Amino acid sequence: MYKPTSRTMLYEEVINQILDLIKKGLWKPGEKIPTEMELAQSFEVSRNSMREALKVLEHLKIIQSKAGKGTYLLENSIQNIQALELASVMREANSLDQLMDTRLIIEPELTYRAAAQASLDELNNLEKLLKDSIEAVATNTYFPSLGFSFHMEIAKISRNTLLYKFLESITLELMAQRKLLVLSHLSKKDLLKEIEEHRFIFEAIKQNNPEEAKKRMYVHIQNAKKFLPVKE
Repeated sequence: MYKPTSRTMLYEEVINQILDLIKKGLWKPGEKIPTEMELAQSFEVSRNSMREALKVLEHLKIIQSKAGKGTYLLENSIQNIQALELASVMREANSLDQLMDTRLIIEPELTYRAAAQASLDELNNLEKLLKDSIEAVATNTYFPSLGFSFHMEIAKISRNTLLYKFLESITLELMAQRKLLVLSHLSKKDLLKEIEEHRFIFEAIKQNNPEEAKKRMYVHIQNAKKFLPVKE
């Protein structure tokens, strides 16, 4: 069940082994786990290394220490592990193309739904974002968050909270990868072309034309993918 760790990065190896035990179902959510001393003996590491590993797992909301009772695996530990793994995949150096491809799968459908049900207030919000973007480019104050806001407003109009939050995490990760940030490499001409594509999407939504809106969003993201850094 337990494997002795190597002498390097002991607490990280312990963490990975414990996460593996949980995923395999050998530790059950809600159950009390062995004591720090018992675990240190099982993994053949010092108590200091074991203590460090347990602190990290508690910080990651995998386990919880209860005064006078011991340490327990949280009920939602599996979901938290899956969320951590997803975040790790998104931060991999080669994930940028896949993140954009995921947007290509999700966003056109969200745009379709937005075009089918956008209210007057929501249309006004989208139009304001367009105007703000044009003004920002003209005054050299454009920042990627403006384009991000336009896309997220459309996702919000789709009324699917789950996909909205998932898309938000993807787009935030794209923006976080500063050296790979697509918009930072665009000229003013490129930015205006992108905003023009936003306008086409907006017009289709305003005209209550889901199919056209979906098509326009698909083309827009395909064009954005052309600006991805070339893989070495």
